[in-house]
Amino acid sequence: MARIRFCASCGARLPRSASARRRYCDDVCRAQAYRARRASDRIMTLAMMLGDAEWNDDTGMIRLLTCPECGHMTFAGGHRRQDAVYCSGRCRSRAWRRRAARRARRRA
Repeated sequence: MARIRFCASCGARLPRSASARRRYCDDVCRAQAYRARRASDRIMTLAMMLGDAEWNDDTGMIRLLTCPECGHMTFAGGHRRQDAVYCSGRCRSRAWRRRAARRARRRA
């Protein structure tokens, strides 16, 4: 009797005729798992960089890895864009409103 195996990404049942090395039900699940692994690796790398920067008191690196608006870790390139500056849309909007108010005060 063959053992029932499941997709490592979505949990769907793999066909009985699948080879013993098969882990995913289709290319979509395989690609999704690859992207998740890459994002996880980037987050871990950034966390290590931040820890190293805090250990060495490297304020420049700490400033690069934290949100300028709220001070939380941004982890740009983790589950978000590589060039992300703010940790969330809320902080991005807050910074834009602050800049807009500053420009309005200068004009008045």
